[in-house]
Amino acid sequence: MIVIITLKKLREAAGLSQNDLARKTGYSPQFIQKIEQGKAKSLTLEAAAKFCQALGCKPGDLLEEGLTPQDPQKNKGEKTVVTKTAQEQENLETRFNDTQSSKLRKINRRKVA
Repeated sequence: MIVIITLKKLREAAGLSQNDLARKTGYSPQFIQKIEQGKAKSLTLEAAAKFCQALGCKPGDLLEEGLTPQDPQKNKGEKTVVTKTAQEQENLETRFNDTQSSKLRKINRRKVA
């Protein structure tokens, strides 16, 4: 299965420029451009969380099932990540949610202390 990261689509739907998203996330416009063009080698769960927070979306919203690599024209402008199974994708989303929960617990502990 092919999974694509649809950052550009979500950013444009939110009415944000790359510079706007860069300001909201703390990442450079060049990094955002690399992700949108499929030139970034990876996307961390932390980066995905920042993008979701800035765009008001859920982690799953960043991912879409894509076309096979034989049709690169239709995948143009979107980062392609290959996963082997639906279980692998579910594991990725679970790890993302666990990481977010852990970060929120740390933040809440700091507020209480």
